[in-house]
Amino acid sequence: MNIDNILKNENVILEKLNQNKDAEIRFNLNLLHSSTFKRMVQYLDSISGSPLEYLIGGTLAALSGATGKFVFFDITKSLKIYLNVWVILIGKSTIMKKTTALNYCKEDLQRIENISYSNHKRVLANYEQEIIDAKEQHRKIEMPKPVRDYNLFPQDSTIESLAEILSTSKRGLLVHSEFGSFLNAFNKSYNSDGKQFFTNLYDVPEWYEVSRITKGNTILERPYLSILAASTIDWVKEFSGETDLRSGFFARFLYVIRNTNDKEYIPLLKLKELTKQSEHYIDTREIYDFLTSINSESHLEITAEAEELFTKYDIQSYKELLTSDNENELSFKARLMINTLKFAGLIALSDRSFTVTKENIEDAINISEHLCKPNIEKLLNSELKQDEFSRKQDAILRTIKNKGGQISRSDLMNNTKIKAKELDELLSNLTQKEMIETIQINKALTYKLKTKPLR
Repeated sequence: MNIDNILKNENVILEKLNQNKDAEIRFNLNLLHSSTFKRMVQYLDSISGSPLEYLIGGTLAALSGATGKFVFFDITKSLKIYLNVWVILIGKSTIMKKTTALNYCKEDLQRIENISYSNHKRVLANYEQEIIDAKEQHRKIEMPKPVRDYNLFPQDSTIESLAEILSTSKRGLLVHSEFGSFLNAFNKSYNSDGKQFFTNLYDVPEWYEVSRITKGNTILERPYLSILAASTIDWVKEFSGETDLRSGFFARFLYVIRNTNDKEYIPLLKLKELTKQSEHYIDTREIYDFLTSINSESHLEITAEAEELFTKYDIQSYKELLTSDNENELSFKARLMINTLKFAGLIALSDRSFTVTKENIEDAINISEHLCKPNIEKLLNSELKQDEFSRKQDAILRTIKNKGGQISRSDLMNNTKIKAKELDELLSNLTQKEMIETIQINKALTYKLKTKPLR
């Protein structure tokens, strides 16, 4: 039961998966043991045009949103680890199908939310009618106003209104199709403390008090929310600074970055047919129905083998942190170890089990080591450090590569949507770096890869 041997064996598989060496981080689902979680991801992967990696992150976030604050690892009297995870899918707009991944992963929670909201409206209407009847009959009525249960939180809300919701909610997933606009809202005066608010809520504190001049104080007891968002790297870069990296706000998120989509395009009218015919079909309704029905405290247990394996991983991860000279990475990777335990709990719960097994821990470690950790390093050491000029150069190289290694100037302009003057400047720079060369084919100016691009 050696961590190094486990990871070494899995790296052989992953090297084959990434043999094109294009800097994309790909996850091999064959690394995971058989579980309902794996089947859920396989099914979504078979019917969706979104990268597998997006669907893994999205499924973990959706499961955690459904689970809520009643399930946790009871570590010590003062330390409980809840299963909330915050995930951001990063990639180019449209072609990377980020919103598609969001919609597929939240589908069951949306179904449950629709039913819950319909029931709430009916109960609220009865309450309001009862109040009217009581006034007409001149009788007193002591009847508490019905409180709405949330499974999906409103995308557009102030910190004050969200705090009000969290004061009574048991679970919930906040889904945002453009995380950049979500961050931008924190620049507004009424939301100026938004990042600090979310940072403080991440660990599901026993008690958190929100003070507002307009409404008085709101008490949050174990406020719980999971987040699933999508963004482009430009948005994240624009609204993140050194302060955000060091304060821990961004370190609380898991990042899944894809710059190219390996999947064949699925025509719109073929989607329904594909869904019905998938050999990996699984009815996920009962899984989410089970999770959202948990309304009393349930401690997650862990087998002796699982505990031994995770402890070794914990110690190994800590030693790596001690030898790291990248201060920004420390905060991200330290929280990844905690997230690994959360992944294991969510995988176990997908099988309706409150006991985490050695196989669950192995799966969680593989997700952390081969998906989450490489994305942290890519985000901090590559994506956030690239300027717009460099990213556009990479986009040109990827486009040429995807077109078989050469492309005409007109087709390149149409595919990258870069204006002529800027495109010529970028092409000139790439030519000087000897990464591309110019040739003439049928009198058309054509660009050809000269060396293998970084992406």
